[in-house]
Amino acid sequence: MVRRVVLVFVLSAVFISPAALAESYDDVFYDGLILKSKRQNKQAIECFQRAQKLRPNDPEAYALEALLQLRIRNFKESERLARQVVKMDKEHEQGWQYLANSVMFQNRLEESIALCKKCLALNPQNKWCLSYMRIAQRKANLPITDIYAGQIGEDRPAMQQISKDLQEQKYDDALKIVNKHIAKYPDNASGYLKRAYIYEGMHRRDLAIKDYDKVISMYPCQQEAVDLRSQAFQANKQAGKSLKDLIKLVREDPDHWSTRFRLAYAYVDAGNYKAAESEYTGLLKVYPNSLEGLSGRGEAHLRAKEYKQAIADFSAAIKNHPSRSASVYYKRGLAYEKLGDKKKAEADIALSKKMGYDPKEF
Repeated sequence: MVRRVVLVFVLSAVFISPAALAESYDDVFYDGLILKSKRQNKQAIECFQRAQKLRPNDPEAYALEALLQLRIRNFKESERLARQVVKMDKEHEQGWQYLANSVMFQNRLEESIALCKKCLALNPQNKWCLSYMRIAQRKANLPITDIYAGQIGEDRPAMQQISKDLQEQKYDDALKIVNKHIAKYPDNASGYLKRAYIYEGMHRRDLAIKDYDKVISMYPCQQEAVDLRSQAFQANKQAGKSLKDLIKLVREDPDHWSTRFRLAYAYVDAGNYKAAESEYTGLLKVYPNSLEGLSGRGEAHLRAKEYKQAIADFSAAIKNHPSRSASVYYKRGLAYEKLGDKKKAEADIALSKKMGYDPKEF
């Protein structure tokens, strides 16, 4: 089980009023995210409404406003927004979740149960929809159902033996147990997920990815498989392939800033430099002097051949983190070189090597 890193942050800056004019979708959207995380619901809603006007075909601002309308118990408006989200993207897990919730609070129980099942068909681990469905079933005097029964975890002896085999690095023995389970329950996603863990331990990431693919083909938003596959792609230097997975993870938790940093990096690796710049710019609203944010956006500018902007970001990163900027000096040196300033380029590249940076890492 991979534990996702939770970043704790303190916002000390004074933010511009959401009523103030903003230059771009990214400014407005991230202001909304920050206000949402501070539970300033009314101001956040205003930001997301403005974001919708700036980018009317993007479901994210509609989904986040739907969540906030639920918070303030405006269920009809939340339902309207959630329906707009799932109309735009039928695999938008949170859209189905917010729609099911808003309908349940309007006492349309059977409709809510059906919507919960649509959400759970995308991700059986969506604890909120599991809870909503059970509440609605109790209120409607219906039997409690669970569409994700029969997990391998219920076979305690098999699980204990697999754990023992993995501790002793007896991967083939562990595989035999899991393969028996898969042969008996071929439609059970948990067996494929467990086998992927074993393949990861064997450093057979290619086979692990195939099993993650199988799980995601059954449940497109199954969080563990989505998260682990995205990490496997990035470890294989295939960050571009992880983009779709990372977008799903960001939707699941919009305030999980470390996942957004991973998404921004994947955009750079995939060659989508404008998207990377936007994502890093938004993250820098949360962490204004972040080394990862400044150097990441600088690299996006560098690869996009925007050398002056790259130098500005690299210089800010160096100023704020001089002892951690060996790689940043090297990248700034490349930007100076492209602009024809050989003296500054040579000085930066020499300093980066003196600090221990290996250019092969770039």
